[in-house]
Amino acid sequence: MNRTIAKSFVLGCVIVAAAFAVERPSHAEEAPTLYARLGSWDGIHRIVTDTIANHQKNPAIAHYFAEVDANKLAAHVTAFFAAGTGGPNKYEGRDMTSAHADMGLSNDDFDKAVADVLLALDKNGIGDAEKSEVATILESLRPAVMGTGG
Repeated sequence: MNRTIAKSFVLGCVIVAAAFAVERPSHAEEAPTLYARLGSWDGIHRIVTDTIANHQKNPAIAHYFAEVDANKLAAHVTAFFAAGTGGPNKYEGRDMTSAHADMGLSNDDFDKAVADVLLALDKNGIGDAEKSEVATILESLRPAVMGTGG
């Protein structure tokens, strides 16, 4: 995998990185998972696809996605996001720190990527509570993504 594709995949994973920080209900009768509230597999796939499109149009970070197979990236990121938000899938990819280690992302790049995620959530009619949850989770991953801890 060339460096540009690897960088794009990793930045795309920022979209869903929050997934592993989500607490999961211990009983079926408890509140639905974030996975369910985001529309399960199909809803998450739409959010991921829209986020990647946003990234590709965002002049600040589009270069990370210039030579990426968007369909392949969407499949990987959807699996990651679905698994981490309480879905039945398993994700066995790299952790955030090692995945972003060679990217040289700035805090501004990170902020732009998160803004693109929030735009995709809006486009897909996701409620304020879920948007806040996703934003909080993404922000909690900043140290790992930026290589400053985590």
